[in-house]
Amino acid sequence: MTRADSSPSSTGSSGMSSSTGRGAASLVGESITTARAAGCSGTLVMRGDSAFYSADVVAACRDQDVRFSVTATLDPKVKATIATIDDDAWTPIRYPQAIFDEQAGGWVSDAEVAETSYTAFTSKKSRQVSARLIVRRVKKLDQPAGEGQGELFPAYRYYPIFTDSPYALIQAEEQHRDHAVQEQVNADLIDGPLAHMPSVN
Repeated sequence: MTRADSSPSSTGSSGMSSSTGRGAASLVGESITTARAAGCSGTLVMRGDSAFYSADVVAACRDQDVRFSVTATLDPKVKATIATIDDDAWTPIRYPQAIFDEQAGGWVSDAEVAETSYTAFTSKKSRQVSARLIVRRVKKLDQPAGEGQGELFPAYRYYPIFTDSPYALIQAEEQHRDHAVQEQVNADLIDGPLAHMPSVN
C-alpha cells in the first residue's frame, strides 16, 4: 500500500493553492502521476483533509485507479448518518502513544471507531459516490458535570472519514490518522526547538 498524501496547504505546479478546495482535483491528479513516475505500485490510497472532500477529487482518484481516504465535512447529512450507527457497533481502540485531538486542543489515549455506508455528493446525481463512512469518536472531557452530579450520558466529538479503502476498519482509520499525527509532530517542532534556531541571511 502506498499513500499519495495531500494537505490543504499543498500547491500544485499550476500555482493554485487548494486551501479552499479550488484546484484540489488537479493537485491530486498531479500527485498520483508523480507517485507512479517515482515507481509507486500496488494499492495507492490518496489521503486528504476536508479541503479534498469533493466529487471532483474522488473522480480524479477513480479515473487513475487510486483509492481515496478524505476527511468528510461534518454537515447535517453526515451527522444524521452517524446518529444511525448502533451503540454496540463501536469498537474501542487504545493508542500506544497519545494522539493529538485537534478540536479539544489536547492529547487523548483512547477512542472508539465504527463504520457505515454513505452516499456523498447527492446534489450532483451523475457524480454521487457510495463508499464507507468510517467514524472515530472521542469523549468530550472539557465539559465536567456540576458539583455533586454524575454524568447523565457521554458526549463525543466525531471525526468522519469518507473512503473506499480496501483495508479493515481499524487499519483504514489508522492509515488516515497517521498523516495528521505527523503534521502535529512537525508543528510542535516548528513552534518549539526550530523556532529558536539562528537564521542565516
